[in-house]
Amino acid sequence: MKKRFGFTLIELLVVIAIIAILAAILFPVFAQARAQARKTTCLSNMKQVSLGEMMYFQDYDEAGTPKREFTDNAAWFSGQEIIWKDLVEPYIKSGGRPYNNGQTYTTPGNGGIFECPENTASWSAQKAVYWGNFGPGEPGDETTRYPRGYAINFHAGHNEANREGAFWPEITPGSVNPGGSLALLQQPANTIMLAETRMFFPEIWWQAMGYECTPDGIPAGGQPTGCISGHHGGMTNFAFFDGHVKTLRLQKSVADDLWDAFAPNTDWGGGYTGAQSKQDVLNSINSITEWTTGL
Repeated sequence: MKKRFGFTLIELLVVIAIIAILAAILFPVFAQARAQARKTTCLSNMKQVSLGEMMYFQDYDEAGTPKREFTDNAAWFSGQEIIWKDLVEPYIKSGGRPYNNGQTYTTPGNGGIFECPENTASWSAQKAVYWGNFGPGEPGDETTRYPRGYAINFHAGHNEANREGAFWPEITPGSVNPGGSLALLQQPANTIMLAETRMFFPEIWWQAMGYECTPDGIPAGGQPTGCISGHHGGMTNFAFFDGHVKTLRLQKSVADDLWDAFAPNTDWGGGYTGAQSKQDVLNSINSITEWTTGL
């Protein structure tokens, strides 16, 4: 009898079918592994940025980095601003671009550890068109020196001092806010320092927690993604004032008031209380697909 070499057509089709089934099973697993690796990188970068903040605190008598600092109205949303990232960068020396006489950059740069590789808007040039077309109109944050991605919690110290900007200083035309010190924060381990964002602003405030944003960072209604940037599974990363970082659901961060903003007796004006604002934000968050089904 002659020996047969090679596969029959049926055998070849069976092998191809098995390979296709294995690929269908393994490719999603590989994709999830890559996404988890990106999320871990984002968390690690946030940790380094938060450590830079803490070194600044110690060098400046526990005062916070100014959120913004400039005295000319023409400097709004341009390279002429100094923001908190500029003051943290010397402790990090990874990412960002020189001030360079206030030049506004027109191309993406090196984000370094200021950049989260899973953020969909890191070097977006989109303005906040639905809020009066605010923004630099160039890639990155409002200075164009850094990527979007990490923003300070504007409300740190609000519950304790019952005023805005209680911790972070700010100097802008016609307004000087001296901020506060770490001693103001009664629970630093439970107070958010940094959050992830798709917008170009250097801070996150309570209404923005529930805003919808396009994936490239335009605040707009009817979007599946939020202005706070998430990861697969409806999770996002936070850094806290004791230096630790953690991945949480955005809903939990609001429900547990880790933002230091929603104390029941907080008065937002017009009799609007912290409890009401918390519920409004939670309702908004729960209408965004990113935080409910976990895009």
